[in-house]
This record gives sequence, C-alpha cells and structure tokens, in this order.
Amino acid sequence: MIVEICSTSLKSIKNAALAGADRIELCSGLEFGGITPSAGLVENAVNSNLLDIHCLIRPRPGHFIFSEDEKKIIEKDIRFAAEVGCRGVVVGSLTSDFKLDIPTLKYWKQISGDMYLTFHRAFDVVINSNESIQQLIDLGFDCILSSGQQEKAVDGLDRLNLWNKQFGNDILIMPGSGINASNCKLFQSSGFNAIHLSGSRTQAKLKIPPEINAELSFLNHQFSESDLKTIQEVVSQLKPS
Repeated sequence: MIVEICSTSLKSIKNAALAGADRIELCSGLEFGGITPSAGLVENAVNSNLLDIHCLIRPRPGHFIFSEDEKKIIEKDIRFAAEVGCRGVVVGSLTSDFKLDIPTLKYWKQISGDMYLTFHRAFDVVINSNESIQQLIDLGFDCILSSGQQEKAVDGLDRLNLWNKQFGNDILIMPGSGINASNCKLFQSSGFNAIHLSGSRTQAKLKIPPEINAELSFLNHQFSESDLKTIQEVVSQLKPS
C-alpha cells in the first residue's frame, strides 16, 4: 500500500523517509488545506533524493475556480516542477458551476509531460462525481485525492468504496483527510491501494525572552511538521516487517 505524506519542510520529508513512507505531496500552508510551496523548498526536496516528490500546485487558499491570471501562475509552477525533477504534480480546477474545467486540465496534462498527475481535493466539491472521474481518466490523470466529499475520509468511506470498485482499475482513488494510526487499516481492508496523510504534530511554542513583545501575532502562530513516530505507527500497521 502506498503511504503518501503531505509535508511542508525538509525535516518532514526526512521523517517520512525514516518512517518508511513511499512518497511526498509537498506543499505549504497546511492550515489552508495546502498551497504551492516555495521554489527553494521544491528544489531542495527533489535534491534530497529521499522520496519521490509530488508538488501541490495551488496558488492561494479558498475555492478552486481560478482566474486566467491564476491559471498562468499554475502553468509556470507546473513547468518549474518538471524542470527541477518532481515525480508528479497535484492540481485541480473547476468551472463556476462546480464541474471540471476540462480545457484547462487538458492543457495542464499536456505541459506536465511524463509527471504523475493527481487531481486534488477540488474533487470533493464537484457535481456529478462519477462523470468527473471518467473525464479525469479520459484526460490521462493517474490519481484522485479525495475524502469522499466529506470533511474526513472515514465519513466519506461509502462513497470512496463505490468509486474504487467502479473506477479503481483505471485511476488510483486515494483517500485523504483525517487518516491516522487508529483508522488506516480500515482503508487497507476496504481495498484501497494508497492513503494520504500529514502525520503531523504541532511544534512547541518558542520560549520568548521578557525583552520581546510576546503578544506579536506571528510569534504565536504555531506550525506542524510530519512526525516520525506518528508516521511509523501507520506504516507498521500497513507494511508489517
């Protein structure tokens, strides 16, 4: 079973590799559901040669109906990911009526070349999911990351199961959102071939000296990183030694 870890730092990638994960979805801003990571992080992640890097391309938080200017940014980021050697990219775009933006996705498939192509959780807000899956298969996408159109994948499991049984031979249905050591076996026993999780833990607050204004908001914004032990607990259940 493929264990994909959503990582936001080189330390997170190192922890994922040590824990026995298979690949990385590289992003920034987990608190926003993930946005495009910096060029420096992407290049250093690829050059670490630890795990295959699949780069999330999403220029901002919020909905997935992108302007023409935003689409141009996404295009440049896809091309950059290919240039530096990312194994894949993770993209998605919808029309204003919440259907797949077929012309845009077709173009992104074209410029992505041989990279592995995942449609991200924009899928969780599409109308007519079965038709959309078939369209993504026809476009040549390799994977769909989804929570079954619920907040957490366990709550969308029935729908994920239906998609996997109907389309799983033609595209990888990869459950994600809220997957952890307590429920990961459920997805394996249901017949999925991949799961997606961050395995993250919130990092400790800084010890701020009295001379510093501790009320400054940016000093109190905690962040998370993929945790070695947390990922190991998942991997050990799915890949017994």
